Amino acid sequence: MNPTAYTVEIDPSAWSQLALLRGDTYRRVREALSNVASAVTPAEMSSQARFPLVVDDTVAHYDVDHLRRRVLLREVVPSTQQL
Repeated sequence: MNPTAYTVEIDPSAWSQLALLRGDTYRRVREALSNVASAVTPAEMSSQARFPLVVDDTVAHYDVDHLRRRVLLREVVPSTQQL
């Protein structure tokens, strides 16, 4: 484990949204968030930044909180984009 990695936290409202995902999609969302947390560096310092993460047909909205050293999953919603 990377000692400088950020932790992954999930907002309580996002838990119920995660519960609606297929098992494999849920696993990939969690893996993607873990990858983000291990790659974030404090050099990217704005105190908090928001990002979307697309996995399968799902968009996960998360914040990177450099002050608390965490990646916080805020919301999980179906993707409405058609390619």
